[in-house]
Order: sequence, then structure tokens, then C-alpha cells
Amino acid sequence: MTVDSGQRKTHHGEGPFGELDPKLNIFALANGMDLVKEGGSRRLGWYREGLERGILLEAHPDGTLDVTALCWKTHDLPSARRAPQREGVSADSLVAELSALLGSALEAANAL
Repeated sequence: MTVDSGQRKTHHGEGPFGELDPKLNIFALANGMDLVKEGGSRRLGWYREGLERGILLEAHPDGTLDVTALCWKTHDLPSARRAPQREGVSADSLVAELSALLGSALEAANAL
């Protein structure tokens, strides 16, 4: 018999992406996107209408995440136009509403 202490299951060093990474992989594959994992961030990316587009998830030290829609010229990510979607969302909340949030961020990135 196991006891659930209510704590999110993560492995050392994974931070808030422990539960999210497998779901982000599935979302990326299902939508023809690339998933870039860089330290405290994850970026889903695709190409549309001559521009790179993406959804950036950035982790904060407190374990919350920001979700931002992006659009940039190829090879010029620093100049990306940004449209914040959610700020300070908990990883648990993001896991619970991942499809809806990423879907609206995808639409926002395509509209940039």
C-alpha cells in the first residue's frame, strides 16, 4: 500500500518539467512541432507563412511557469515578437489544462 502525500512526482533536477516533458513531447509530435529543452525553459516550435513560431515555457525558481507565444524571422530568435499567455502558473495547473492552454498559445503565435 502506498500513501500519496500530495506532492508532485519529479526526479531530482527536473524541476517543474518533470511531469510536463512527456506531455510536451506528445503535443509536439501530434502537432508537427519541434521541442527544444534548454535548462529552465522549453520551446515548442514550428514554421508557418515564412516565419518561425513558438510557445515558450519558462520556469521560475518558485516552480511556477510563464507561457508566451512567439514569432520571429528564421535564425533571429532574439528579435521575436512576444504575446504573454499566462504568467506564474503552477506546473500542476499547467498539466491539468495543457491542451487548452497550448492550443490558445498556438493560435496566438500564428496570429503574430
